[in-house]
Amino acid sequence: MKELLFLIVLVTVGLASDAVALDMQDVVELTLKNHQRIDQFQAAEEEAVAGIDSARAAFYPRLDLDYAYTKRNDPPVQEEEEFSVFSINASYNLFNGLTDLNGVKAAEARSTAAGYQLKAVLADLVLEARQAYISQLRAARTVETNHESVELLERQYRDTKLYFQQGLIARNDLLRVEVDLSSARQDLLQAKGNLRIAARRLERLAGEPIDDEQDLEDFSQLPQPEETEVEVLRQQMLSQRSELHFLKQLVEAAGYDRSTVRGDNFPSVDLTVAHEEYGDSLSPVSGDFDDDQKIMLTASWNLFNGFATRKANAAADSRKRRLAAELQDTREELLLQLQTALTDLEIAQGQQHEAQTGVTQAEENYRVTENRYRQQQATTFDLLDARFLLTRARNQEVNARYDLHEKAAVLDRVLERDTLH
Repeated sequence: MKELLFLIVLVTVGLASDAVALDMQDVVELTLKNHQRIDQFQAAEEEAVAGIDSARAAFYPRLDLDYAYTKRNDPPVQEEEEFSVFSINASYNLFNGLTDLNGVKAAEARSTAAGYQLKAVLADLVLEARQAYISQLRAARTVETNHESVELLERQYRDTKLYFQQGLIARNDLLRVEVDLSSARQDLLQAKGNLRIAARRLERLAGEPIDDEQDLEDFSQLPQPEETEVEVLRQQMLSQRSELHFLKQLVEAAGYDRSTVRGDNFPSVDLTVAHEEYGDSLSPVSGDFDDDQKIMLTASWNLFNGFATRKANAAADSRKRRLAAELQDTREELLLQLQTALTDLEIAQGQQHEAQTGVTQAEENYRVTENRYRQQQATTFDLLDARFLLTRARNQEVNARYDLHEKAAVLDRVLERDTLH
């Protein structure tokens, strides 16, 4: 029996040790490990890298095998009824207006752009994970606050019912408490529903099941005020944001695309080495024909192609202008985001301080009013009002506290710092 009890204790301790609270870093790491959006943009980056090797193929020689067989019923004089040709050709482009070089540079720029795009997606997911984590903490604390409100009203209901039975108060006082208690219970149900939704959102991001009652590690301290000068933050953001680097690389790629199109205005020069074998049947080695080897240097220059090159060049110019305008617009938008994030953080810090003070005052007000109520020096409505003010102050403090953490997370994303933390 003692051995059985000992095993039960061991299992209980083991299960308790496994129930470790998740912290925000755990959620971020799970999100970056499991989210499908990462696979999507990693595949796009791999596709862009493969495009570089594809473009570099233009610098290698081309090797071709050709075979042709001809059979005629009425061949011309001195020609065979059957004739076959087998040839192996090696050709190498010597000059094509630098279209091959510009093509490689454009592919490299797009590959780099895809890397920055992936980095931006990772930063977005980090922010989403942090926001989801904060939302579940907020929802859990809201449940606690509403539960405390219900407990306060239940206690007041018991006292009020006793006073009513003793004939000390009117029935409408008791009814008012019952109405407020019912409303508080509804608020508690809504808060629990919000907690379940927050858990599902966090679960979707993390890619692993997360129970509604999962213990999340709360923040040990509040975010500190941003002390860096605004201009320094602007420069930091402009140098860090992946979206800007992404667009810069696309502008660069568009410039190389334009140069590639203009390369069609130049002649193309190719060197070809060929070996040919001839036959008078299906086999190219039959008959008395001699083999042939040849070296050819060919130059071709298109004089007219229906203005295709001209239109393609105009399209490339327009694409580059569009991307340059998008880059400038994104830059201005990010500067506005930074100013907004800094202002929101400053407001959130002030609101949190005021909300904390409000809770202290509301708790003291409720304590005093409850004591006066029990001494019949305050009415039921006075205590209900005090309870309402206390619940509101606590909810405001919860919202202000987690708003502050969320605004700090948004600022980190705007500056693209702590991307993986």
